[in-house]
Amino acid sequence: MSKVKFTGKVGAKRMNFMKEGTKELHSAYYATVESTNGQMFTIKDPSAPFKLAEAATEKEAMEKAEQYLNRVGLG
Repeated sequence: MSKVKFTGKVGAKRMNFMKEGTKELHSAYYATVESTNGQMFTIKDPSAPFKLAEAATEKEAMEKAEQYLNRVGLG
């Protein structure tokens, strides 16, 4: 498997999920980063409810994406 390379572009996408076993809706902004082929990837976060890096606001999600790029050496 080849290593994904990022452009440095970040974003946030608002998504809604149904909590398993309930009718409760979970809504949040999810941090995304762009790869060199133009595809946007959602960042994984094992501690989050749906295992994706999420935030209450779009700005916070974009900050999380920038922090991720800093961790992988692109910031």
